[in-house]
Amino acid sequence: MSGRKIGVVTGIFQSSPYEFFVRMTAEKPGEAYKVFAQIEDVVKVEYLTGYGTVVTYGMIVDIQNRWDGDLRNGYEEEVALEKLKPAYPIYIAKVKVTRSFLKEGNKLLEDAPEIPPNIGSPVFLVGDEEIDIALGFDELKRKNVALPVGLLKNGRPAYLDLRYILGDNGAHINVSGQSGVAAKTSYTTFLVKSMIETSSKNDGDLMRELREARYIIFNVKGESLLFLDRISKEWYSEREKWDEMYRVLGIEPKPFENVAFYAPSREKGAYIPDVNKRLIGVNVYGWDVFDIVEMNLLELMFDPDEMTRNQNFQLAVWSLQEHLSQRMEEMYQEFLKEGYIVDRKKLPSEALREVVMKKGEVVDLPLDLDGLIKDLGEGGRTREYLLSEHVQKQTIGMLIRRLKAAQKMDFDRLWVKPPLKVEPWQTNYRIDWNVPGRVTVIDISKLRERAQAFVVGAILSEVMREKERNSGFTQPVFIFLDELNKYAPRHGGGALANIFRDVAERGRSFRVILIGAEQTASEVDYRVITQAATVVVGRQKGAELIKPEYSHLTEHYKRKAALLRQGEVIIDQPFLNLPLTVKFPLPAWCTREGGWHNPEGKTWEDEEFII
Repeated sequence: MSGRKIGVVTGIFQSSPYEFFVRMTAEKPGEAYKVFAQIEDVVKVEYLTGYGTVVTYGMIVDIQNRWDGDLRNGYEEEVALEKLKPAYPIYIAKVKVTRSFLKEGNKLLEDAPEIPPNIGSPVFLVGDEEIDIALGFDELKRKNVALPVGLLKNGRPAYLDLRYILGDNGAHINVSGQSGVAAKTSYTTFLVKSMIETSSKNDGDLMRELREARYIIFNVKGESLLFLDRISKEWYSEREKWDEMYRVLGIEPKPFENVAFYAPSREKGAYIPDVNKRLIGVNVYGWDVFDIVEMNLLELMFDPDEMTRNQNFQLAVWSLQEHLSQRMEEMYQEFLKEGYIVDRKKLPSEALREVVMKKGEVVDLPLDLDGLIKDLGEGGRTREYLLSEHVQKQTIGMLIRRLKAAQKMDFDRLWVKPPLKVEPWQTNYRIDWNVPGRVTVIDISKLRERAQAFVVGAILSEVMREKERNSGFTQPVFIFLDELNKYAPRHGGGALANIFRDVAERGRSFRVILIGAEQTASEVDYRVITQAATVVVGRQKGAELIKPEYSHLTEHYKRKAALLRQGEVIIDQPFLNLPLTVKFPLPAWCTREGGWHNPEGKTWEDEEFII
């Protein structure tokens, strides 16, 4: 019940301006066990100081009970219950301060003196109308930077500060927790849905930027995220249970609408997506030589551990990249002189791609892996260049073998040869992620591990390239990737890890926001994990929670994290004075392959693929 007195500030334990203790009391004498507050309730104390009246809000983070009296002989219960000595059960609540104000009339001023609450001051539960003030949400709402992220224990919405998400004060989000229990994907898609819905209903500079954000989601397991535009049958069967939560949060319980799906081709040269369950509306993706060379993606095709161990091989790969870059620049300058390229604002990769597609194989570059392998063979121009750079024949032979192995590891499906003698608009294998408000789902689940890493690195590089070349592109780009520890591991990682570090450290200034998820945050690259301003922890094992990556959690929250139920997470952000446990509703959109609501038993239409 809001406004109820729960006890008084006690002197049994020492208090400070940042935490104090409350001896909880019952309404009637002799009913000490009838306390009316629990962990994570928000409380309020008002007390007089030399500076004036101070109002302090806080959250209960721990409650202990014991006998009050001289009972130290090991038989406390018997002595107390048989009334051999006077003893009373007492409950002591530990309160972490969230906010303090100096009270002047009806106004609450932020510059409160840092003084502990007076011993004996009454402590009250905070009413619903004061929750926002107690936790600072009123300030976020006033500045139009409040993002609803779940419900508190009392059923009120909890908010995060968009300024710590979009890069004004910080950036990046990290979500960790046990697989299958923490619901990392469910909560992350819920956050994306909240950003889309909240920005469409609110004004303000950041809301306007967020309204035109781009969302890139990697699908890493099965085809689970290729159905975000379908309603979940699991939610549909229990919709009454979740409708109220959606209503309170101001989010429409409906599937994603502006969403595009991409998958690799089934085989080299084909424009049929490699999907089994989602049979329509899926686009094929890949990269051609122009993008691969321009974005320095060649290194991602090789084993990073081997590159680290064998410096000769690493130098050969770098020399190959340098040679292809030089040849591409020469072709670009030549086509400029010949008038093939008119628009100098286009990237060299874009311009050369259009020339090749219109005029045929007119560039002196290997257009696919077969062409590159051939060019490394006897008499090839690339081979002659590497030899001139003192690359040994044995190393070139190793390079050829590794490229042939890459063909068998799905790179033949990703390195696309541009179609010749066609108009550029007739065939499109490039991922069109740069659309305002669009959610772009990229399936990498059916690729081998190194090919998955290549796709992730290519997308990150492409986003950063677009941001760097276009100063007017101020809208945020969110990139969600599960199993982050696999792509940006704590040790090693090679070229891909360097790309992640660049995004983590410089992405904030470009509003490129990484939403990373993993089972164990301690296994993620330190420079990447520590850049996340917003941290979400789902249910986690105790052995993991003792790692330094969770030092932002108090002991109470570490114990709580080990016991979280599905649909509960702990959120933390520099804006908050302490983390918050929130509940979130079951997604109304489908996050499991085969889990979409189909009441009429409809089948997919005839297979249609966007090429």
